[in-house]
Amino acid sequence: MFCRFVPERLETLGPDLATAHFVVARHGAVKLEGSNRWISMSKDYGDDKYKNVLPTVPSNHLRLEAVDMSDTDMMYISFDNFGK
Repeated sequence: MFCRFVPERLETLGPDLATAHFVVARHGAVKLEGSNRWISMSKDYGDDKYKNVLPTVPSNHLRLEAVDMSDTDMMYISFDNFGK
């Protein structure tokens, strides 16, 4: 699956949150710092409901701790979407 880089997503959400939205929207999973729970659209929230769990505005205290892309069909070019 090719997923082009969208600079507006990075500018709007910041690197950690933009990466989290990108990963979860593609049926991967993310773990936020300070949480024991993995957020995954396919397992936990169904279509698009993960947006109720992930903030949609920048947050300076939110940090991405881990990413699981094992159930996705991502190509290397898609990693341009990962923040700093």
